[in-house]
Amino acid sequence: MRYHVRDASGRELVVPSLADLHALYAHGFLGDDDLVRAETSDRWTRAGAMHALQGVRETRAESPRKVALLLAALVVIATAIGILLSR
Repeated sequence: MRYHVRDASGRELVVPSLADLHALYAHGFLGDDDLVRAETSDRWTRAGAMHALQGVRETRAESPRKVALLLAALVVIATAIGILLSR
């Protein structure tokens, strides 16, 4: 099923499948406030409110926290290695 997407400036895009819509949203090409409707529907829905994209929103929201945690772990490991090598 194809999806129609409308951004804040009124430009529209036709997306060939839900998988493509998911990929565009995951990579940040679609924002939460962009409007989406299935080709068989007359009702527009905010991309951020679509149940089909819910997992993507959660992943995007957690990413900075995961990166910070990973960076902190690397600093601790590098410090520990530095201390061990200086002995």
